Amino acid sequence: MTETPRVVLLMVPYAGFDRGLLEGISRYTQLRGPWRFYRPIDYPEVPWPASESVGGSLHGQEYLWAGPGTLLSRLRQWKATGVMGRILNAQTARKILACGLPAIGIDLPQAKAARRGALAEISEIRTDSHQAGRLAAEHLLDRGFRHFAFCGFAGRDWSNRRREGYCQRLQEAGRACEVYQPVRRQRLLAWEEEQPRVVAWLKSLPTPVGVMACNDDRGRQVLEASLLAGLAVPDDVAVVGADDDQVICNLSNPPLSSVVFNLAQAGYRAAELLDGLMAGRIGGPHEVLVEPLRVVARRSTDVIAVEDPHVARSLRFIRDRVRQPIGVDDVVEAAGISRRGLEIRFRRALGRSIRSEIQRVRLAFTRQLLCDTHLPAQRIAEQAGFRSLPYLSNVFHREVGLTLAEYRRRSRSP
Repeated sequence: MTETPRVVLLMVPYAGFDRGLLEGISRYTQLRGPWRFYRPIDYPEVPWPASESVGGSLHGQEYLWAGPGTLLSRLRQWKATGVMGRILNAQTARKILACGLPAIGIDLPQAKAARRGALAEISEIRTDSHQAGRLAAEHLLDRGFRHFAFCGFAGRDWSNRRREGYCQRLQEAGRACEVYQPVRRQRLLAWEEEQPRVVAWLKSLPTPVGVMACNDDRGRQVLEASLLAGLAVPDDVAVVGADDDQVICNLSNPPLSSVVFNLAQAGYRAAELLDGLMAGRIGGPHEVLVEPLRVVARRSTDVIAVEDPHVARSLRFIRDRVRQPIGVDDVVEAAGISRRGLEIRFRRALGRSIRSEIQRVRLAFTRQLLCDTHLPAQRIAEQAGFRSLPYLSNVFHREVGLTLAEYRRRSRSP
């Protein structure tokens, strides 16, 4: 009889990112388990990663309740067979490896190419944070913003990568980005200490401005600081976060737009990898990539930041009729000016044609339907205003680089 795997989870179940991974892990164990889990909420000896390690700023140490030594002294006693979660330093990695346990870390510290020693021997759940930043930039560019800013945390590799992807995409579009510079200390400032600095920074920015926050907790703080600064959201400041923690996003004022990742699928694949490592079928280290899918738009970015009233009216017309097979002539009629005049204004305001904008909005809606519904492809083509499924398939593959089925499969857990 095969012994039940015993897995220690160094994860924060109330954080949306970790909760999404845990959903995928639980699906795997329902199919291939059972596993026994040791979690901070059940075992005080299991260290609970501090909130700031996943993007918050509530605690200055790496772990709450117990240090890594307390946990690792119990690993053999528990007969643990694997560890998964936030392995925040090389010391912890060395002690886990000394116990002979396979381990998978989440967004390990240091860039992959620069990783040495014990951290280099640990498998990793790695977030494609660079691409998440690019998606946030595209979301704000699509809404016509000309001024941009980024607000992150100091000393967090994932925050830095999101900033780099965001700024790179803006640079490609010919736009600059103002970056908030957090105070670099041994511990992050408590929000009540840092809030006046963020308020002053927001007041210094030209408006209207599109802001990416490194994650949803930071996005909620930026929204709060914007209102304290007397700035209207989203008209003066539009904010997009990342991780799509639906609880945090919907509790924000106004609800926060956010980049969504394929967390459940990544969690499933990570559990599958750990299963293979524990059974000796797989040798490490390996990587599980957490891919960003799209921006879930909520009220914090529900704005068209285009000064030209004809272009703004046209953009609203296109978005409101995304389900209808409208063409360029319909948009021109709604704008109330000549086609040539509107095309010139579109190029000047957005850098693309009317037809390109119609197609871009339809493709974004197609991606949403593929992720959020079980509609067949033919029905999606009709809902997104495409004249036929073959036409949608060709356009989607050309622009996205995946077939409709591949995109849907990658956006969902098994």
